[in-house]
Amino acid sequence: MVAAAAILVLATMFAAYGVYDYRATLAAGRESAEQIADQTALAAEGTLEATTQLLRSIALLVRPPVRREAHDAAAVRAALLDLQAHTPYAMDLLIVSPDGRITDWTGTGAPPDIRDREYYAYHARTPTSDLYVGPPLLSKVHTGKWFFAVSEGLRDERGGLTAVIVVVVDVGILQSRLGGLTVVKGSTRALMSPDGKIYARMPDHALHVGKQVSRQKELVALSPANPSFVLDSTSQLDQQRRIIAFHRLSDYPLVAVATIAAQELLGPWQERLVIVCALWTLLSAAIVVLAWRARAISHAQIKEANLDGLTGIPNRRSIMALASRLERGERSDRELSLLMIDIDHFKSINDDFGHIAGDDVIRLVAHLLQREVRSSDSVGRYGGEEFLVLMPGANAEGAHRVAEKLRLAVAEKLTEPKPITVSIGLASRSDRDRSLADTLARADAALYRAKALGRNRVVVADEAVSVIAP
Repeated sequence: MVAAAAILVLATMFAAYGVYDYRATLAAGRESAEQIADQTALAAEGTLEATTQLLRSIALLVRPPVRREAHDAAAVRAALLDLQAHTPYAMDLLIVSPDGRITDWTGTGAPPDIRDREYYAYHARTPTSDLYVGPPLLSKVHTGKWFFAVSEGLRDERGGLTAVIVVVVDVGILQSRLGGLTVVKGSTRALMSPDGKIYARMPDHALHVGKQVSRQKELVALSPANPSFVLDSTSQLDQQRRIIAFHRLSDYPLVAVATIAAQELLGPWQERLVIVCALWTLLSAAIVVLAWRARAISHAQIKEANLDGLTGIPNRRSIMALASRLERGERSDRELSLLMIDIDHFKSINDDFGHIAGDDVIRLVAHLLQREVRSSDSVGRYGGEEFLVLMPGANAEGAHRVAEKLRLAVAEKLTEPKPITVSIGLASRSDRDRSLADTLARADAALYRAKALGRNRVVVADEAVSVIAP
């Protein structure tokens, strides 16, 4: 019972540790995902800030501080090319007229029609000069290249659109900068629009750029007051369970997203859990073994305490305890008989042959008595050379037959170092006995009577006639 309780306590402790470790591992993963999202946001903000400064430079070409007499297309193109040379990630720089025609750019040949592009259409329909960051698109000029446009509408004093200036940004710059971030095993970094359009994603950028993910609930929840949060969810891109952190850029309409695969995150935890379970198993096994050994030792000690050291049969304390149990447990109408047995002339055996021979005789008598009694009877060493036999269910007549059998067996089989005989007093429980002690006292008195009548005989308590050996 104690061992089971100890094993249960250990199981509770280890289970509590496993739950704590699991939660701590997830909390560490959430923190790591937040840090990666923050780094991703910083990398994107740096790129967009540099792009915004580039727009300021283009605006000076459209509205120079010193008024020019006429538009010098060659000078403007040269200036745009110079700006592009210092900004390698700018695929093209554009100046667009209010009606959607590219008037100046860094490309060659006839400029493409961009009136269907959102980076122009936004400013044509919006009466403000807000900065616009467009979605990732495939270039019409640079085959197979993905870009996003950062644009601004220039307006006159009355708010009329005078030009749209555009920086066409190669999304490869985002791919490169996200790839240079600190990598956590099983993690991903991505930039997306507030409606879920992916600008860049590491790793596997080429597989995911331009894709749409459905995270409206999470993305809509982002705001200046609540710029970031973390959740545990299934990725829509690889269907893995991931810790996903969202971080809204402070000055630009983009969202940085970082994820860590739960399997990678929880792998070490699972390994620790296996170790903990193995440790619990070993400790439980040790507890069971120790409990078994303690029980075995306890049983051995109890057995040793209850057995006579010389003969190996129950000692006086043990046989009297059994007698008490019989007295309490037996039905009042069930018969019970007792035999008090004493080795005749035992002192002469010690005197003539020594105490070792005397001990041998006691052992031989004890073993013979055990062998000859009924299977339901119990034999114990009462003290010295005396023995007590408890005979539940035996009346005086049946007990007398057994007693005679024992007396004869001793006389016939034990002849060394000289012929051995025993005297036996027999008493059966009577209505006159107030307790088993009274029955025992009558058996003891019958034994003394057998001794007085010449030994080697059975005397039944309260009977006038004794059975004398032939």
